[in-house]
Amino acid sequence: MATLADIFQVSLPSAAGEDSFSLLPLLQGGSTPVRTQAVNTACNGLPSYREGPWKLILQADAAAGTEVQLYNLDQDPREASNLAGSESGRAAAMRQAFERLIVAGRSTPGPIQKNDVRVTRYPRSPAPAAKAKKNAGTSSRPAEPSKGPQ
Repeated sequence: MATLADIFQVSLPSAAGEDSFSLLPLLQGGSTPVRTQAVNTACNGLPSYREGPWKLILQADAAAGTEVQLYNLDQDPREASNLAGSESGRAAAMRQAFERLIVAGRSTPGPIQKNDVRVTRYPRSPAPAAKAKKNAGTSSRPAEPSKGPQ
């Protein structure tokens, strides 16, 4: 939408094209990125957020013990090494940036808009250590059946 508005030299209303960026500079041979972030949703509804080479996936990684997954796609295009633990500050900042986009209802400058669909925030799964702590002190042995009156 923003590309066509640019081509025809018209302004978009503030409530239109909330996530539309003009690609005209790229079509005219430019190489400067037209946006710095992007939101993606997998076919199963799992959201992810891209910022430059970084990709944040809002799903826990039990093996790494993290609530989210974070990958540097320039260095790890196969998403084999979850960096959410070692880059926890970056993961938290990206999660906040993603939340701001949801609340704003847009990724372009302008007034806050209502999202056109219900946005599901995925619940945080506790890391394995937190689960173990929660279950500490509870017996894993099943209760003995009642013998009833004798």
